[in-house]
Order: sequence, then structure tokens, then C-alpha cells
Amino acid sequence: MSRQSEVTRRGFMRDAAKVAAGVAGGATVARADVYKRILPQTVMGANEKIRTGHIGVGNYCVVSGIRDVQFVMMRDDMQPIAVCDLYPKAMQQATEVIKQKYPAPAAYTYFEELIANKDVDAVILATPDHWHAVPTIMAVEAGKDVYCAMPLCTTIEEAQAMRAAVRGSKRVFQIGAIQRSGAYSQEAVNMIKGGYIGKVGRVECWCHSHSTIKGIGNPPDEEPPSWLDWERHIGWTPKVPYNKNRYLYNFRWFTDYSGGRLMDWGAQLLDAALWAIGEEKEIRRVMAASGKFILEDNRTTPDTLDAFWEFDDYILSFSSRAWSPDWSENATEKSPSYGIFFHGTLGSMRVDRLGYKVYPFRDNGGCEPVEKRDAMETDMSKAHWQNFADCVRSRQDPICNIDVAYATMVTCVTGKCAYIANAKLEWDAKTEKFVGKDADAVALANEWAYRPYQNGWSLKPPYHANLKV
Repeated sequence: MSRQSEVTRRGFMRDAAKVAAGVAGGATVARADVYKRILPQTVMGANEKIRTGHIGVGNYCVVSGIRDVQFVMMRDDMQPIAVCDLYPKAMQQATEVIKQKYPAPAAYTYFEELIANKDVDAVILATPDHWHAVPTIMAVEAGKDVYCAMPLCTTIEEAQAMRAAVRGSKRVFQIGAIQRSGAYSQEAVNMIKGGYIGKVGRVECWCHSHSTIKGIGNPPDEEPPSWLDWERHIGWTPKVPYNKNRYLYNFRWFTDYSGGRLMDWGAQLLDAALWAIGEEKEIRRVMAASGKFILEDNRTTPDTLDAFWEFDDYILSFSSRAWSPDWSENATEKSPSYGIFFHGTLGSMRVDRLGYKVYPFRDNGGCEPVEKRDAMETDMSKAHWQNFADCVRSRQDPICNIDVAYATMVTCVTGKCAYIANAKLEWDAKTEKFVGKDADAVALANEWAYRPYQNGWSLKPPYHANLKV
């Protein structure tokens, strides 16, 4: 673990300890109950707590569900009142954290049970990626605001349904792209938008890690644990036997549920790139070179990937190696093995969650060296939650609204489809379909972009005949 990671974690735990020392405000909660029965749900007083229900409280995401609970606990204007998870141990852990400040939350195994709780104002969603769409749609239809972990979802059709539901309900939706709330990230993006490094024609995103050759291993298929509803975890994706690598954090290395690093860190980095260059710009072509060349495990996503997107006036890329860290001079204690390079006509800029650095050219037209490298992820997260809370009260769009999440999702999904189809693909931004002369590759890519829901699940009501409410 790097020194910066240790410092970040130390600061986070210090803040969490302050939460643990808090005392439950029973009278305040009681008053909030009365207000909620009298006032419509869209009206919320400045001193009233936003009551949150957390779907997914285990270590599923880069920022895990349990950390979302802890960030909410740091605030005096929010209170977790419900938790939901298929994993009983995760629910128990979240309950113990909440009990340090508030009464024990209601606990549910199935997300629809939590959504049906009329006292929940906002749903916090930190499930595996293939379980983002239906809970979000059901939550906004039930009058809940939503804070959702990245990425938005796994297919274009899911993204379309989520955007339509959010916009139709007029609920507040925030995606967890915390860098958009970072002061240095905002400063760097404003510099790029303002032309500080000139016209940008190339953007490189990368995230490398250093796994052993065994990777996540090759555990055998087996019977699921007695406490786990394996069919619910699979949900709408193809039925497969239980394998422990397909559950908890490692789900993201399987194309059924996610898309490897591209849908993990890639979503965060590509989001920042689109933010700086413009989400409104349309993809023209996408291609990818990828393979499972090194790791000897049972993942179905690449261990080596280079994906490229052509826009009208620049090229965007994402590169990932699961078996080799960043070897360059940038791989120092203050430069993690992920980041973004924006290449302009006057200079280049590296951006990551620690800050940014400008590398000007000789004839730079006023582009001078600038470096700021002491940002903290915890500060970004706190600011992001503040933005969400403010918007729940004001009913304004948050900094990472559904349209922001949608643009990033289209980029991620088209990249995933390109590496699955192993082809250079044309993208029709109007129809949101792949087109071109290679009929087989186009068909395969569109099949993955619009994968049908299986096993009785649907993106439309009633979603499934056997819901638990």
C-alpha cells in the first residue's frame, strides 16, 4: 500500500471515529417523522434529516457500500434507516456501524423490500453493476432520490431505461464520479476548457495493476452457501453454477456482470476525460485490442486492453494491464499507476485524484509549468455527498446527474462491445447502434450493447413476477 493510500485511509478512519462518538438524535428523528406525514415528499426542511436506504453494503465497488454508509454517518443532515444485502455478514457489519450513532436500521435481503419502505427518502445503490438498472428505476418510481455507484449500468438499453425513468420522475440522481467534486479536478478541467494547454487532440486514460500470474485463481463451481440466493444474484444474466469468483468484488472480472477495468476505474477516468473535452461530442468509431495473455484464472474479461474512441476532433483511449504496474517515471509515490494525459498544442497535462501537473512545450504561448499534488479522495467524497444532499433539498440537478452518467456509460459500453467483437466499429450516435460492413462484428457488438433480460426479469413493470413485495 502506498504512503498516500495510508494517509487517505488514516484520515478517513479519523473522520469515521468522530461519527462513532456521536449520539443518536431521537427527538429530531421523531419530528422528522411528523413532518414527512404532513408535507409532500418533494418538500424538505433545511433541518430535516435525509433518511437513506442502502442497497449493497459490502465491498462490491471501488468505494464500497459500507464506505457509503460511513460517509452518510459523517453528516448530521442524513441518517441511514435501512440496509439491504444478499450477504448477511455485510448487513450485520453495516448495522453495527449505524448503531454507533443511530438506532438499528431495518434490514432486508431483497432490494424491492427496502424500496417499499415509505420512510426512505434516498436510495444509496452500491450493488454489482448488473444490478444498478432495475433498483434505480423502481426507486425513482417510488418517489426516492438515488445515489448510484459507478458505472451506471452494463448495457445501452439499461442506460436508456434509467435515463427515461429519472427524467420522467423528476427525482434527484447522482452517480458516484467523485472526482467531479474535487477542487483540483475542477481547476484542471477549467484550465483545459479555457485553452491553457491549447487545443486538445489526444486524451490517454490508463489503469494498471500488479496481479500475480494466478490472478483471482480457479475455484471450482460448487453449491452456493445456504444463506445466498444465487439466482437473485445472477438476476437477468445467463444462469451459471455458483462460483465464488462470480460473487462479491470479483464479479467485475466477468463480462456477464461488468467489463473488467474498463467498467471499473475506466469509468471514472473516462468520465473525467469527457467532462474536460465535452460530453456532447459524439463517438464516430471505436476499436479495441485485447486478450487474456498472462493471468491463469477464470475471469472472462481481458487482462490486457487498449481501447480507442474516435470523435470528430480528438482521439480518446483507455489502457489496462492487470499483471504489470506503471513502470514509467510517473509511477512514484505521488503518481499512482492510473491517470489521464491530455495532450494539447501548447502542452500536456496529467490528471489523477492526487492533483495535476502541466508539461509545457518550448513554444508554449504562455502555458507554464503548474503542479498541484496534495488532493485527498476523502475530501472529494465529502464534497460529492454534500452536493447530493444540497440537491435533494433544492431539487436541482447534481453535479453528476443522469445525463452525465449516460454519456460515460455509452463510452464504456461501446468500448466493451469493441473488445468482445474484436473489430473496428462505426457508431451511429443517432440510433445508438453499431453499423458498418463487418456484419458479424456489428451484430455481435449490438447483441452485447442491447443484451436481453433473461430469467423472467424485465426493464418494465412489473420487472419480475416473483418480487418479494
